[in-house]
Amino acid sequence: MAIVLDGTVAIQRDQSGDVANVIWFLYGLPASGGAPNNAVFLNESFGKASPQMVSFELDGEEYVVYADWQSSADVHQGHEIKAFYKTYGYILISCLRDDIASDEGLIRREWITPVKYYEDYVTMVSELAKAG
Repeated sequence: MAIVLDGTVAIQRDQSGDVANVIWFLYGLPASGGAPNNAVFLNESFGKASPQMVSFELDGEEYVVYADWQSSADVHQGHEIKAFYKTYGYILISCLRDDIASDEGLIRREWITPVKYYEDYVTMVSELAKAG
């Protein structure tokens, strides 16, 4: 069972207005030394017009965060994020965590990790079944 996180997604743009980077600022990640891996992006998590989803593993747990553009004033951003992950295949995850090695308090942690793009859950399951 996955742990659902709260978070915010930010889109950084270049000088021409194109998407240069997508950052997922997440809340609730454990204060450990691990880094996210096995990241997956689903353009439609549950079916037609459902929220986009990012899932990854961290310290033996699966974490999930959703981006529901259907309730947003700018649905176009969801299309831009889809195109970004199809093109580049990497995700930037950022969070604030307690620094357990010092008395610094909260520190910002960031990871860039490969992300596998799938159009939807059914497509992901079908491709994984073929591979394995």
